[in-house]
Amino acid sequence: MTVGARLAVALLTPMLLTPVAWATGHSRETSSPEAWLQRMNQALRHRNYAGTFVYVHGEHMESMRVFHRADTEGGIERLIALTGPPREVIRDHHSVKCVLPDSRMVLVERRYAAGQFPAALPTSVPAARLAAYYEFKDLGDGRIAGYHTKIIGILPRDQYRYGYRLWLDTKTGMLLRSDLLDSGGHSVERVMFTSLQYPQVIPDAELRATEIGTGFVWNIQGNHEPLSPAEAGVHWEATRLPPGFVLSLTDVQRVAGVPQPVRHLVFGDGLASVSVFAEAAQPSRNALIGPSQMGAVNAFGRQIGDHHLTVVGDVPAPTVQLIAESMRLVARAAPGH
Repeated sequence: MTVGARLAVALLTPMLLTPVAWATGHSRETSSPEAWLQRMNQALRHRNYAGTFVYVHGEHMESMRVFHRADTEGGIERLIALTGPPREVIRDHHSVKCVLPDSRMVLVERRYAAGQFPAALPTSVPAARLAAYYEFKDLGDGRIAGYHTKIIGILPRDQYRYGYRLWLDTKTGMLLRSDLLDSGGHSVERVMFTSLQYPQVIPDAELRATEIGTGFVWNIQGNHEPLSPAEAGVHWEATRLPPGFVLSLTDVQRVAGVPQPVRHLVFGDGLASVSVFAEAAQPSRNALIGPSQMGAVNAFGRQIGDHHLTVVGDVPAPTVQLIAESMRLVARAAPGH
């Protein structure tokens, strides 16, 4: 698969406003950074909101309109690009659809694998575990989109993960701005509301795509399909991972532009995550070898025997390279042996 297809998966919805599930108990005390993150989680999970935000990465800036309806299943939302080529993103309970009218194309990704903002943190991951790799700090007060905010820092303790600087509405806990930070504390990606409301009701019409007409091509990522017999006979393992990273998912997917299903592994530390896509190498395909970068997303490709790996994630370049160079193909015994 080309690196463009891999990065398209990682960048499908980088600005979706998805709550962090913070596993620190239920204290209502709001003086600690952890308690502020609990409030943010509750606001994102239980509040309707509609507004306009900017997404800044490198020298590029995009403006988006968002409508989010909260519900017990994680919410439904729609994003509409206000700058650049027309496009819309609709996230429901099962999938994320990216509609590209100019290309007459719809990209579909299963919800679990879609990009999330700022990140997904499983409830089973205790804050004490993350504290070994991140420092949580109160960075003072600010003001965003007319709202007074508390600024919370989630700062990496090594070069293998990005940090965050988060601006939270002091009245609601709503996340109004997020800066993704490199190891030097510099912003590599920013999402910031320029206007925001909390409507009681989000009409159904605001959550439907403007146009998905006849003649649109649907590229569905992540459909479950069996591997070929040759591919089913091997599996992959990482011999070395960045501190705190563990295997959190292994799956087989159909990915647009690739004729055969590919194996997909996800490694994460509870906040950052990295995807590994493994497939049989095809000499006719212009596959990525070495590093590549698009905004805050880094990728690294390499060939191992007759297989090709692409490692991609919203993490620093050393992380994807370390994981790529640590991957090994391991033979698996045939059933019944």
